[in-house]
This record gives sequence, structure tokens and C-alpha cells, in this order.
Amino acid sequence: MRILLIATAVLVLAATSARGAETSADEVAQLRALLPSQSHVMTDVEYNFANLWFAGRARNWPLATFYLNESRSRVQWTVRLRPVRKLASGQDLPLQPLFDAFDHAGVDELRKAIQQKEAKAFRKAYQGALTQCHACHVAAEKPFLKPGIPSRPASPLISMRP
Repeated sequence: MRILLIATAVLVLAATSARGAETSADEVAQLRALLPSQSHVMTDVEYNFANLWFAGRARNWPLATFYLNESRSRVQWTVRLRPVRKLASGQDLPLQPLFDAFDHAGVDELRKAIQQKEAKAFRKAYQGALTQCHACHVAAEKPFLKPGIPSRPASPLISMRP
């Protein structure tokens, strides 16, 4: 679905460029309307981050690396989609600093535990990353979005065994 949306946006831009016209504000608004919402992208984060837990728990370190990279990529994507959230007070909440904190603490700690193949360190780093996720949700005035340790993998299709 995402690929279809992106391809449509590229085709619209190509058609605009081909006829030699500058992209108008209306065309930009149309393209923006095709982009998925942050909540849509965050479901991808949830999927990958849940599977990360089970891959790490199974000590399938290559699969855990894959799901960590996918999770990071999706969080990064949501920041690119909407780099600023408007708070109820009218203030802007820039998301890049929150991503940077998650990337340099949560992701780095998870990556280190995975590279060292340390299950105990992985559990601790995963729980720390969940705490960071919730802190971001609180900052964005969504404290009710409180992630926890998943009870089952998001994908029943993928074997978590090494």
C-alpha cells in the first residue's frame, strides 16, 4: 500500500515536471494528503518492535538485528512525515530531538546487547527503550499509549527460532 502511495506521488511529480510547470501549493497539498498518518506508521513500529522482543528472547540475533533496524527505520519515517506535533497549548513539539534521544540511547543499547549476544542485557535494553517510547508519547500528549512487553509475536508466520 505504501509503495502504491509513494509511486502515485512520484508519478504526479513527474507529470508536473514533464509539462514544465512548477508544483503549485494545491499539488503539494494533494501529495501531502497521500502520505500515511503517524499512527499508521507507528503500527509498523509496533509490528517490528514486538517481533524484535521475540527474536531477542529466542536469541536469534540476526533476526533481532533485522527487526531493530526495521523499527528504527519506521520511527525515523514517522519523524520525516510529521517532524512537528502541535500540542493542545498551541506550542510545537519538534520530534527530531526525541528520535535522536531514542536512537542514541534505546537503539544503541539494544544494538550493543544484540551484538554481544547478551539475553539479559537485551531484556534490560528493550525495557529501557519502551520507557523512552512512553516518554515520547507523554511529551506528545498521548500518555495513554503505553507500550509494554508483548505477549505474542506480531507475525505468526515468521519463526523466531535461530
